[in-house]
Amino acid sequence: MHRRFRLVESREREPLLFLESETDPGLSFLLLPVGLIDPEYQLALSAEDRETLGAGPESSLRCLAVITAGEDSPPTANLLAPVVINLHSGRAVQAVRSDSVYSHKKAICS
Repeated sequence: MHRRFRLVESREREPLLFLESETDPGLSFLLLPVGLIDPEYQLALSAEDRETLGAGPESSLRCLAVITAGEDSPPTANLLAPVVINLHSGRAVQAVRSDSVYSHKKAICS
């Protein structure tokens, strides 16, 4: 199981971001800010997620959707379980929602 990742941003690829494993250079996830996919997105964090992220203001959290892009299907975003990063502590969780308000396969291109 991989637990140490770094967030990689590039001006040439904005708004795309990459979450790369620090222990396996071949493991990388494509991400987009959830606000670009759904401007009305409402983040829901469990008490356990909040504890893992550490104390801090909501404004210090960055919420990112994992993007899946297949060769034969349009790209989708996982809004059901976004990656949430505390920008002050550097800690992150994949915050899996307990409700079904959002999909794990939200279309991002029509």
